[in-house]
Amino acid sequence: MESSVCLDTDTLVDILRNKKEIVGWMQEIEKNTTIYTTIINVFELYIGAYLAQNPEEKIRSIQKLLSRLIVLNLSEEIVIEAAQQYSQLRKEGDSLENEDILIGTIALIEGCPLKTNNKKHFSRIKNLRLC
Repeated sequence: MESSVCLDTDTLVDILRNKKEIVGWMQEIEKNTTIYTTIINVFELYIGAYLAQNPEEKIRSIQKLLSRLIVLNLSEEIVIEAAQQYSQLRKEGDSLENEDILIGTIALIEGCPLKTNNKKHFSRIKNLRLC
């Protein structure tokens, strides 16, 4: 079991939707694992909340979930690495959305594996560990 993990937006949404498998996984690992997400994931969650029919309820749920996590922020080191990763992908004729490059690079630089349902997508970020 990892001692730390960074949760991607799709994983956070599954938790917010009370998907049994991911909620059980989260309860199991919380005891011995430091759980992170990124400021970019927080941004994406709040966009979803503000677009919803009942944003106040969604915002309360997000805030409750985020109180259990550590939010990783951007730094100059991270944006430089993200720019390098993005540029390399473009040179190879590939790409990822800016948000995803930043999410993946934050997890990479902070040394956390990224828990995502989109492994194929994030596997394009060199040296990023996925779970």
